[in-house]
Amino acid sequence: MEELLNPQSGSIRRFLKRWYGLAESGENATSSGAQEIPHEIVDWHEAAASTGVEVTFQDYPVEITNLKRSDDGMIAFWIENQNGYYWAIDPDREEREVFCREDASSSWRNTGEKLDHFLLHCTVREAIIGAESKFSAVVPTSAIRDALAGFSNLPFRPLANENSSTRLLCSSDALARVTPPPVGYSHEGEQSWLLAIAATSESSLRKYRISLECYIPAGAGRPHPIEVSIEDLPF
Repeated sequence: MEELLNPQSGSIRRFLKRWYGLAESGENATSSGAQEIPHEIVDWHEAAASTGVEVTFQDYPVEITNLKRSDDGMIAFWIENQNGYYWAIDPDREEREVFCREDASSSWRNTGEKLDHFLLHCTVREAIIGAESKFSAVVPTSAIRDALAGFSNLPFRPLANENSSTRLLCSSDALARVTPPPVGYSHEGEQSWLLAIAATSESSLRKYRISLECYIPAGAGRPHPIEVSIEDLPF
C-alpha cells in the first residue's frame, strides 16, 4: 500500500478505492458553499462518497453542508464518537494544520499533522475499526515482532483520544493497529499489546490469523467466515 507509506495528494482516494472499491453511480457528495472550506475536506467527502458505502464507523466527519466557523474562528470537521474530542482547522492559516480540543476545554492544541495527512490517518483507522474481516489478539512483546513480519509502520501520530504508544501499520494486503491491552489482559510477567489485523477478504486475513490463534482471548474468536472485531473481545 504505497499510498499509505508515502502519502501524497491522491493517497486518500487511492486507498478508499483499494479498500472499498467504487460505486457504479460514482461520486455524489454535496459540495459546501463556503469558500473557506479547504479543498482537502471537500475532496475527502467526494472520495468517501465515491465508494457508495460507509467509510467511518466510530469517530466521524462533520457533514460538509454543516461545516462553518465557530465563534473562535475554527472550523471543526471531525468529531470523536462520544463528543469528547473535536478536530478543527483555522481557515486563516495557510499551513492547514489540524488542531484538537477536548469537550471540557476551550483551548485548541496543534496535533502536529497537516489536514491531508490527518484525513488519511483517520480514514485508515476507521477502515480497521469497521472491517468485516478482522481479528484481535493480545500478543506479548517477545512475539510482537514476528507477529508483524511483513508489516511496515505508517507515518501517523496517535490521536488525542488514543494511547501515546498506539501505531498503525500495513502490509501489501492488510492493516494493523497496535495499542496496549485493557488492564488485566497482559500476559503475566511480560508487557503485551492488543493487535488488531484487518483485510478486505477472509483469504487475505487467514494467513495472519493462523500464527496468532494462541494469542486470541477466549470468546473473541468465531468460526469462519472470519468477522472478529475489537468490539467482539470480552473487554
